Formats: sequence, C-alpha cells, structure tokens
Amino acid sequence: MIASVSGGLLYSLVSGEAETESFFEHETLVIVGTPGEEQFEKGFQAAAEAWEKAAASTRARLKIVGLAESEEEDDLTQIESWIANLNPKSSTPAWIIYIGHGTHTQKNTLLNLRGPDLSAASLATQLDPLERTLIFIHGGSASAPFINQLSKPNRILITATQSGDELNYARFGERFANVIESRTGDSNQDGQVSLLEAFVATSRSVEAFYQDSNRLASEHALIDDNGDAVGTPSDWFRGERLVKQPEGDRIPDGFRSRQIAFVPSLQEKMLTPEQRFARDQLEAKLESLRGRKSDLDEDRYYEQLEAILLKLGLIYLGDTHDS
Repeated sequence: MIASVSGGLLYSLVSGEAETESFFEHETLVIVGTPGEEQFEKGFQAAAEAWEKAAASTRARLKIVGLAESEEEDDLTQIESWIANLNPKSSTPAWIIYIGHGTHTQKNTLLNLRGPDLSAASLATQLDPLERTLIFIHGGSASAPFINQLSKPNRILITATQSGDELNYARFGERFANVIESRTGDSNQDGQVSLLEAFVATSRSVEAFYQDSNRLASEHALIDDNGDAVGTPSDWFRGERLVKQPEGDRIPDGFRSRQIAFVPSLQEKMLTPEQRFARDQLEAKLESLRGRKSDLDEDRYYEQLEAILLKLGLIYLGDTHDS
C-alpha cells in the first residue's frame, strides 16, 4: 500500500483515512511546555522537530501539543483527549514526551503548559486504565516525582532529575530528542538505539556539559522500568550492561527498556507490534526463570526453559515465513 507522511501520521492515498492502529510502531504524544524565555523556546521547538523527524523515519503516529497558536482547545484539553482515546489494551507502545519546565511543591508536581498546568496526580489518574506498554519521558526540571506517581508494571519512566528539588532548567529533554533522532548511542551495535541506550547516552552528554563548563550539575536523570517506583541513575549502566546491583531482592531496572527502540532495526521491523509484544513478554518470563534457577529442580528448570524458547522460535519462524 502506498502511503505518505504528514507530521508523523501516515495516510492511505487510496482511502485518505488513517491506517489502523496495528500498522504503527508507536503512538506518540509530544508535549511542549511554556518556555518562559526566548532562549528556551528555540530549544524546545528544536527538540519537538527532532521527534517529528524521528517519527517520520518509522511508522509512528505523532501528535505535538504546545506549538500551534491557532488551536481551538487549550493544551491540557488536547492532552486529556489524546489519552482518553488510547486503546487501553493495544500491543502498540504509547509514548508521552514532555519538553519543558516543571515545578514541584509539597502539594503539586506540574508540567508547565500554556494555559492550565497538568499535575502528576491528574496524569496518573488518566493513565491508570492503560494496560499497554507506556513510555513517559519528562526531560525538564523537578521531574522525578512523576516516577512515584506513574510507576506500574509495563511502564518505562525517564526523568531528567533525581528529585523535585532540582528546579533549574534541565538540558536532558532536548539532548534526549537529539539522540533519538540521530540514533547515536547504539552500544551493542544491533542496529537500533534502545530506550536504555538512549537514556545512558543522553545522561553522559549532560554530564559532559556540566564538566566541560566547570559547573555543578543541577540534574541527575533516572529510569524506572520495573514498576517499583524507585528510579535508577545512569552510572549503574555501561551501555546496556548493569554494573551495580540493588540491595536485597529488588529487581534491577533496565530489562524492559532494553527491549524497546523508537526507531527499530531492519530485523525488528520484520515483526508486527503483536509479535513484538508477545516476544517481549516471553523474554520477561525467560529473565524471571533465570533468576529462579537456583530455586528449581534442574529438570523442571530446563523443561520451562525449553517451553519458552520454543515459543520464541515460533515467533521468529512465523515472521520469516511471512516475509
């Protein structure tokens, strides 16, 4: 089928209607906050354009809120409508990316929008029905409290700061957009930049900025992808490899974010979103099984291992057959 791209949204030239949801790799909302000053406005707009370019290079349905001046609805209403229209059980990942400033007080943690702001508590309530994979990236100041509010299984949360008290302008969001668009940071050389690789590469870039300018760093990024509401800093990773372990029996972050890339490799593109979702679930079971190896009888362990590997093989064999 012949298709064209407009603002990241693909349309059929035959019907003129949007393709079905399963056609897309991602459903993506980019929120651009109020800049406050001209210097921030240019950076925010450039970051939104980087996401738009990245979306145009893959099958991503993209909506940008916060740039157009002639919208009939305010930014908050548009965000709420986008979330309300998501299919809660889709196998296609949903992305929410915030480029802008944040504020935090004892009462509220907010995304600073044009018009009414959006609180972390309100966003958590709106997202609560979603069972699908959700990626939330807050590249601005005072962003860490969103991890506490939004953390759940099957979610990947990335924040520019490690606490709500890091209130200065944060550079993480704009640099993260550039990493996604340029596809730099592929540490394992598999042809794509996973979310974890992008998180680590951006964090290194931000650290280098503060070191090179001889300034005290006022932002320290975190990632949470295991649903425990405890973020992990980038220095726990070397590329995608975990080099530090959490205390006790806590499950470390990093596994789920290794599975997802905004611009997938050619091999990854051969899988449908449904196949990818099934593959990711099986890989999660495999990771859990390996963690319980010492607690299982050897025969039982290898019986379960074989069952998972056979199902994984069928996914890839089915894809090869279809292609």
